[in-house]
Amino acid sequence: MDAGHPVVVCLSAEQLTEAICLQTERPRILLIGAGGLGESLFKIVRMLYFAQKLSLKSLVYLPRHDGLLTRLFISAGALQCLTQDGLESGILPLLLNAEVPHRRAQRFSPSELNVLISYASGLQTSEIAVRRNCHVKTVYAFKLKICSRLEIETKNNWLELITRLAQLKSFYE
Repeated sequence: MDAGHPVVVCLSAEQLTEAICLQTERPRILLIGAGGLGESLFKIVRMLYFAQKLSLKSLVYLPRHDGLLTRLFISAGALQCLTQDGLESGILPLLLNAEVPHRRAQRFSPSELNVLISYASGLQTSEIAVRRNCHVKTVYAFKLKICSRLEIETKNNWLELITRLAQLKSFYE
């Protein structure tokens, strides 16, 4: 790549885990294409969350602008979501600037992230409560916090998010 920035291609979540955990002094950028994640979607979303603590700038490439998915990936830990028209203009400034802004208020808590993934995997509120060994009202409270972070105001918007996640997950199976 230009300017001496190496590119590491990872074709599996395991390769990605190894690549991002390598200790290095140089700032690194993780660019994830959201369109082809398939079954790896939820692993990658979790990885984005935990990669926030590394000297890593995480970007997500979306095939087209999508406000809801942008808010989802930012809340999971991505620094920015880019589309084709903003890919080059979005990456180059990050290569030159080593500082990563923090957006803690927009980030999911670990429990919120796991509850969202459970819903997106097709589980109902009562099933999530049993798996998490908590009350249904607790799961519902997490759902409300998720909706607040993602600016989801109606049940239809919630169902749209869950449907989109299911589509992204199954798109390339």
